[in-house]
Amino acid sequence: MTVASNLPNRPLTLADVTRLAEADSSHRFELSEGNLVVMPPGPWRHQRSSMLMGAWLLNAYGDRVNAAPGVQTADDNLNGRIPDLVVTKAPVDDDTVWLDRAVVTLAVEIVSKGSERMDRWLKPIEYAEAGIPFFWRVEPDEGVVQFRLEDGRYVEYGKVPLEALLAGEVPVLS
Repeated sequence: MTVASNLPNRPLTLADVTRLAEADSSHRFELSEGNLVVMPPGPWRHQRSSMLMGAWLLNAYGDRVNAAPGVQTADDNLNGRIPDLVVTKAPVDDDTVWLDRAVVTLAVEIVSKGSERMDRWLKPIEYAEAGIPFFWRVEPDEGVVQFRLEDGRYVEYGKVPLEALLAGEVPVLS
């Protein structure tokens, strides 16, 4: 991979990751304390779940919904994650690459082989520390585990099959 050979000898920044993503569209890049995390595209089930949930959320939240946006998860420029879906508190400027964590109201992760620990353990901690009010995780069995931020930690408030979630009304996220 020629992109990796051109990495600087220092912790990476969100600007570095943006340049990497522009040069390599076949991977997703995240940043954890300046360390690069590289992920391949999700499998078919992952992408299908993302599209179905995205379309469902679009009905209620319109241009506040986006698939795989960058979210700056700390005050520095050394930490950024890419949730599978987000809903923001207000519309976002079209040129935004890394969302300020304060504008994100819901982050959704779809667990696939290779992302289990990251999606179940690490990302929820980072999203909670970032103050993102809601976090949903779609498990491989297509169960959607829903969490709400309370006292700086996520508390589970529901688990529903994806099909049942999508058949219902989109909840108010506030």
